[in-house]
Amino acid sequence: FKTMRSNSELRKDARATMSGNWLDGVVISLVSMLMMGLVASPQIVTAEGSVSGYVIYMLAYLFIGAPISYGLYFAFLKFCRSAELKVENLFGLFNSKYYIKSICLFLLTTIYTYLWSLLLVIPGIIKGLSYSMAPYILLDNPEITAEEAICRSMEMMRGHKMDLFLMGLGYAGLAILSCFLLCIPLLWLAPYYVTVLTKFYEDLKAEQVREIPIQ
Repeated sequence: FKTMRSNSELRKDARATMSGNWLDGVVISLVSMLMMGLVASPQIVTAEGSVSGYVIYMLAYLFIGAPISYGLYFAFLKFCRSAELKVENLFGLFNSKYYIKSICLFLLTTIYTYLWSLLLVIPGIIKGLSYSMAPYILLDNPEITAEEAICRSMEMMRGHKMDLFLMGLGYAGLAILSCFLLCIPLLWLAPYYVTVLTKFYEDLKAEQVREIPIQ
């Protein structure tokens, strides 16, 4: 019995899950893009890229942008488990249970990926893939630390990094093509990809549970 499904099977399942929910997916994508756009607006990033403007931007992204970015994981994790997609779940990390830890997780993954990238681009990509499940793990286990979520993600992704890389490669190509269409297709592509990614995590989680020996 094979717990992990192929990327094509995950995409098929994601399309079935999104059926009848595309409008909600587009709305949540639009809201998240608008919020992230406000964080990076000219009013925050001052003219000529001054140091103060860059610092303000980084703080705004850290305390507002990062929780919203991870909020997509939160919204679609709930969606895939309850078949209900709610825009308000995009802001689900702005509470005492998740907020500080989501900021810590963003900081740690960014720093670790950057440090590995200093060696070569490829090690940075590999580590980025290894850390990719950390947001989901933290959402499922709010009692653990951000560092522990990263460690669990590295363990969970062992042997599956290439699967995720190939999955992301296809969507990256579509995202680039959408830029020639004013990025409008991203409103559909983003919820579709996050749904596939969420199902990928659910398969990984199920596989990990199966691998735990019975005492």
